[in-house]
Amino acid sequence: NEGIPPSQHHTVQAYRLGTNCESLDIGRGVMGQLQVSTATESSVDAKDDLYASFSTNELQRRVTELGLLPAKARTGRAPHQRDMLLAILRAFDVGRRAASGLPQCPQEWEPEEEKGSETGAVSVSESVVREMLDGPWLKGMDIGGTLVKMVIALPAETASQRFPATFGATGRTRHDLELELELGGKRYMLCFASGATCQLADSISSLQAGLSDMQLSADQALSEGAGKKGEELRPSRLASMSNVSTCASLLEEALEDGPTKSLESRSNADSELGDAKQAEVQNTIYTSGGGAHKYASLFQDSLQIQLAPVKELNSVVDGLLFLAAHSKMARQGLVYEVDEDGVDTPLPWPEPLFPFLVVNVGSGVSILRVNSVDEGDYERIGGTACGGGTFLGLAKALTSATNFEEALALAKGGDATNCDLLVSDIYGEEGSSSLSLPGKLTAANCGKLCEEHNFDEQDLAKALLQMVTQQCVLLSSAHARHLHCMNRVFFAGGFVEERNHLARQSIASNFRSLGGRAYFLQHCDFLGALGSLRSCINDSQSSL
Repeated sequence: NEGIPPSQHHTVQAYRLGTNCESLDIGRGVMGQLQVSTATESSVDAKDDLYASFSTNELQRRVTELGLLPAKARTGRAPHQRDMLLAILRAFDVGRRAASGLPQCPQEWEPEEEKGSETGAVSVSESVVREMLDGPWLKGMDIGGTLVKMVIALPAETASQRFPATFGATGRTRHDLELELELGGKRYMLCFASGATCQLADSISSLQAGLSDMQLSADQALSEGAGKKGEELRPSRLASMSNVSTCASLLEEALEDGPTKSLESRSNADSELGDAKQAEVQNTIYTSGGGAHKYASLFQDSLQIQLAPVKELNSVVDGLLFLAAHSKMARQGLVYEVDEDGVDTPLPWPEPLFPFLVVNVGSGVSILRVNSVDEGDYERIGGTACGGGTFLGLAKALTSATNFEEALALAKGGDATNCDLLVSDIYGEEGSSSLSLPGKLTAANCGKLCEEHNFDEQDLAKALLQMVTQQCVLLSSAHARHLHCMNRVFFAGGFVEERNHLARQSIASNFRSLGGRAYFLQHCDFLGALGSLRSCINDSQSSL
């Protein structure tokens, strides 16, 4: 930000995020655009401003979804906050359009511009989503209450032509999780992507609108004689997006199973398999989570894609077994523990593996006993309603946190002992020793709040997080001890995914204190999608 006024630091950073290039050189032309973007609501014509009708809360929510402003900066008087939020969002849009080669003029910033232009063009984010959904590759999906996760098996020869790291407001491709494996004599690269579930319906609707507009444009062009000399009508709508995404065209040359197929050409496309089974697999996405039922009609009506439901717990178990089965081909570090210093340390898969427990920590907690690799050879042996949803719900009710990230940030700086009542608080250190109980053992979560006590919201957030992790550990360790598998317990689910190192560290420490070892997986939040992919592979094995 050297040479840039401090008042514009946030807008410049938003521009860089929009272009997905942190090291971008900000020239005079860009600064001119940013100066336009920092104009306040009163100086921008309402008809030319996408955000003019947004309330301050809506602007705040949009900025938060895009990750454009640190939590500590989201303060101040409402008028100033609104001006800052408007400037940041406009700067982000300038950067996004610069990256995709679209016009940067303020008057171009209309809602429908992102959804599709008059000529039927689709946005960069929509083209990526469409490639993922419509591509002729094996895939599995998990539609949860918060995130949509997808695993796509691309032929290894196309590995260099990966999907972009980010797309749309919340879309993200996890290149760090990619895995190579062999299926049916072919080598594949597993690609992992996710996005907010709340935006799924809008994305699918935008795709449907874009497809309808493109079909209408094609019909009009044909009726007006577009095929005359010197003109060419592109046969594939996917090919018309080559100006914003080259992935599809590159895949066409590399895929052994034939060219990338658009939605309208599926039914008559000629592929290597070329039979009814391939057509069925092509039009089906195996999907776990509640969204497999909730969004089934939307996918079918809008995109002619059938969602084949996969039982949620079954998909979690299958996803873990899928990783274990292909661990020899995968890189090291798929399984790890958090050591006493809080460092993630790679581990080999436990031997023998069976039986083992899977503690799936999402909004609530389910504990599964897995007996063998045989299909369906597992059972749910317990669980609790005290899970990630409990932590977030109480954090939003009792602290200033408005989302999961902010709640974690508060917990990171807190001290739970300022809220929790410890054994030593009741018996003293000597009394605790005489009872052979650790003085630091929690006697009552948030027990000190029964009386006046000095604590802040950070302490409370940490105590809430610890309450959830301790319940998970106590319940799972009781089952593990009974089944003699204290060193074969895997913790998975959205609550212990990459962002929540604090929860993983707490679980590992508490489980270690009870004489066990807690295992974690790098792909813990994608087990449902991996399990769905496994179902897809099993169903199409004869085709491979």
